[in-house]
Amino acid sequence: MTRSYSFPATVDVDATGKVTVCFDGLPGATWGQTYPEAMANAKDLLETSLEMLIEDGLPIPAPPPAAGRPMIEAEVEV
Repeated sequence: MTRSYSFPATVDVDATGKVTVCFDGLPGATWGQTYPEAMANAKDLLETSLEMLIEDGLPIPAPPPAAGRPMIEAEVEV
């Protein structure tokens, strides 16, 4: 069965324009040279992080409030 999850992404752009993305309460971070690239990588990170939790039998945390942050959606096998 596939389940949809949506988590707010914390996005940081450094002085060189590199875009870093992470998710509060989930492991890992990713980046991209452009915003669209970073957002595509963020979707992959979210899917991987959630799949790791499921495989390890750990609960998936409730997403924190978006508070203006972009939401990333992922489809995960449960």
